[in-house]
Amino acid sequence: MAYHDDLLKQASHLVHGMPLTQASLRRAVSSAYYAVFHLLIAEAVSNWSNVESRAALSRAFDHGIMRTASNRLLNTRDFPLTGENPVVADSLRLVARSFVQLQEDRHFADYNLTRDLELTDALSQVKSAEKVFATWPMIRTAQIAQEYLVSLVVRQR
Repeated sequence: MAYHDDLLKQASHLVHGMPLTQASLRRAVSSAYYAVFHLLIAEAVSNWSNVESRAALSRAFDHGIMRTASNRLLNTRDFPLTGENPVVADSLRLVARSFVQLQEDRHFADYNLTRDLELTDALSQVKSAEKVFATWPMIRTAQIAQEYLVSLVVRQR
């Protein structure tokens, strides 16, 4: 099983486990984000023909650049995805939107202790990651999905 699959499984286990503690809910949200983060990286580096270099290449990915690329894709004025299969375009935007939201949720879960994390929120965030995992295989070979993967590692200039 791939690392990102393990992380998603861990997130689900933590959010459905007993006893439910703030630590387990917060770790579930963090694991859900990192599952999607590592899924996208694994998909991007799988295109690299030198298998031995993939682990090193995966270290080039940056949370901020990935967030910026995802937000850019969500801007329908700048990226209308005209002429693309609308199902693929909508699915890709779901992946990008989920990535951005999960990153925000992880920041709250990991750093904001001013209020408790609710079970319903943690469940929703884990389900969001599960939806990305279900959606990605259907669009992964589309050219716009491949371009999105490249944008996740290349800083826009």
